[in-house]
Amino acid sequence: MRDDLEKSNQAVEFVSAQVLFPVIRQLLAEGRQAAFTVTGMSMWPFLCHGRDRVVLNVCTPEALRVGDIVLFQTEQGHYLLHRVTDLRPGQFQTTGDGNYFRDGWFSNDCILGQVIRFVRKGKYVDCCSLKYKILCRFWMFLFPVRKLIFVIWFRIRKFIRQ
Repeated sequence: MRDDLEKSNQAVEFVSAQVLFPVIRQLLAEGRQAAFTVTGMSMWPFLCHGRDRVVLNVCTPEALRVGDIVLFQTEQGHYLLHRVTDLRPGQFQTTGDGNYFRDGWFSNDCILGQVIRFVRKGKYVDCCSLKYKILCRFWMFLFPVRKLIFVIWFRIRKFIRQ
């Protein structure tokens, strides 16, 4: 699975979520891994739109931990790739790393898979590595001041780009 896309000379084809995620669900149901390029900025700064590609594995509710990134489908049919911020029996809560609000509680049955690593600029980042877990925990700890961090960051960025 590693570097298959980079090694191939085939053109990249963009597909809608309604087409992509049922295929991912099928691959994971077969015990295979699945990968796709992230769209949207809700997981910034850890995952970036169009730049990062995530690799998913099957995830059982028993293996789910706070800090894991999961792909799930909401009751409304939307697909989200967000970080687990809390657990209770039969349910999980998520928050996008780029958000300063919680998504709410979802049934464990909504989970399609768990991100085990991601690819950024050709390099693999293992989501189980100690360095990655410490960084994520620190970011989760900053949740109460995340909105302020974003305001400051975007003002600095605007100033730098002038």
